[in-house]
Amino acid sequence: MTETPTARRTVDTAAATRLYLEEKLSVREVGRRLGWSHTAIYDALVAAGVELRPRGSRAQIIPADTRRAVVDGYVAGEKMRVLCARYGIAEQSVRNIVAEAGVPLRLGGTSLSGKSSFDREQAALLAEQGWTAPAIAILTGFCEATVRRHLGQIRGRGRKPLPAGDDLAELLDEVGSVRALAARLGCSQKRAREALNDEGIKPLPRTEVLVRMLARTRSGKEVAAELGCSFRRVRRALERAGVPMRRKAA
Repeated sequence: MTETPTARRTVDTAAATRLYLEEKLSVREVGRRLGWSHTAIYDALVAAGVELRPRGSRAQIIPADTRRAVVDGYVAGEKMRVLCARYGIAEQSVRNIVAEAGVPLRLGGTSLSGKSSFDREQAALLAEQGWTAPAIAILTGFCEATVRRHLGQIRGRGRKPLPAGDDLAELLDEVGSVRALAARLGCSQKRAREALNDEGIKPLPRTEVLVRMLARTRSGKEVAAELGCSFRRVRRALERAGVPMRRKAA
């Protein structure tokens, strides 16, 4: 006995259209009412030629004539960044407007605007003029994360140099930790740690340990030699703790 194939379940387009147009339910509400995902309902309404209502609060902000112009420009092949700059709207808003009009979205390349590479010089110039990363992203057609990454790399080239030698070591002794050092220098902990490693700088022992070492050797220079650091660093560390070197060593 052969089994008859089960008919594939399809969206009741007539019911979905009635709920959407007559009862003014949202696409999600129609989906919940009919037991379908909002994506399936959306596709069924678009395929049926139903004119979809604008979604969200942007519907009240973007006028109908602007929305039509955006769709016309997109269909004509204008770049996303051009439409964003012309009408002062975000890239996602353009995508929403185009999708709601039933127009298939173009396949993106390595960037939202179809560009294959990021123009760092343009981004740097815009940033110098006061443009924010989100605004540069809209203008260039690249995502905001890409813009922030490149701007960070651009700024990193001209970043302020860190102190070196005893200056860096004494600053570490003063603040007490790599995290505090990075905060004082205005850099990342990674950069501060790498600078310390490059200079071969290690934290000094606690003050009480330094005092005992000084009492034992009676020479700040011998303490410094034992710790593998400069005498100046030992002297200033003790002076910050209120231990005068001359009086203690005498």
